[in-house]
Amino acid sequence: MTVKIGLIGLGMIGRDHLKRFHHVISGAQVTAVCDINHAAADAVASEYGATAFYDAEEMIHSELVDAVFICSIGPVHKAQILAAFNAGKPVFCEKPLTPTADESKEIIDAEVKAGKRLLQLGFMRRFDPGYQALKQSIEGGELGDIMLIHCAHRNPSVPESYTLEMAVNDSATHEIDIIRYLLNENITSVRVDRPRKKTSRALPHLQDPLIVIFETESGVRIDDELFVNCHYGYDIRCEVIGENAIVALTEQQFISTRSLNGNAHHIAQSCMERFATAYDREVQHFVDSVRDKREMSGPSSWDGYVVALVCDAGLASLQDGEKHQVVIPEQPALYR
Repeated sequence: MTVKIGLIGLGMIGRDHLKRFHHVISGAQVTAVCDINHAAADAVASEYGATAFYDAEEMIHSELVDAVFICSIGPVHKAQILAAFNAGKPVFCEKPLTPTADESKEIIDAEVKAGKRLLQLGFMRRFDPGYQALKQSIEGGELGDIMLIHCAHRNPSVPESYTLEMAVNDSATHEIDIIRYLLNENITSVRVDRPRKKTSRALPHLQDPLIVIFETESGVRIDDELFVNCHYGYDIRCEVIGENAIVALTEQQFISTRSLNGNAHHIAQSCMERFATAYDREVQHFVDSVRDKREMSGPSSWDGYVVALVCDAGLASLQDGEKHQVVIPEQPALYR
């Protein structure tokens, strides 16, 4: 069986996934593409032998589509996800699930009513070999009790459309999810600190860098440096501090170069480059689940909802600089 994929959203990540389906993924074909930019939809459809749609709901209900792959902007996710649920079609959705926790709760309610998981969320770091190795080290016990985690999320630059709120809602979301993945526990509080100094490369409306402080149920303290105009590359860091040992992500490069200029290695310039393997693995996981008619697994709607709750607290802290508690309702049995 070849899974017929309908892909919504032909921006940077949507086009990257199109190439992935064409060159890497087995068992699936993009048969339909949708974008509000008609010219973009027509051009991509012609290039990949797909059918162009300009209305997401029309594409979702088309017989050309077995499964829906959402790469559109966050504010339209809820409507597109619920339309796919109503059509009885499995969904892959890039993060965020929705911009707010209230919207995410509507998706949770719809999935619980259906009685099965219908969605895989695009938190690709869970499929990254480095983060999987970190998780194995933590669960293996050799680190002892975990006390601290140091994270950094650095981009070479961001476009003018990038807002201060996006530092929490778009950038920190990955660290929020990966903390829960690594530690198997929830975040209970958030504080966003604005250092007095900001980089000269930041646009006037941005404070860059920011520092976000999280605390978990067991008391693990996490600091997350968000530096989105670091200039030199896309640099993701994670160091876990245990009582007995410390474990950290490596640069994960295949080669290094030694010369008169010293020892050097390439630094990734984008999330698509740094997490290429993770993206490949998560998309293949989704396709395999659809093809084999298995219930969705991997990052869930519940994970997206909890991240949205933490982000809501983070946005409140961004405004007043205070620590905000995160209150998480009881998890439905569907997601346990």
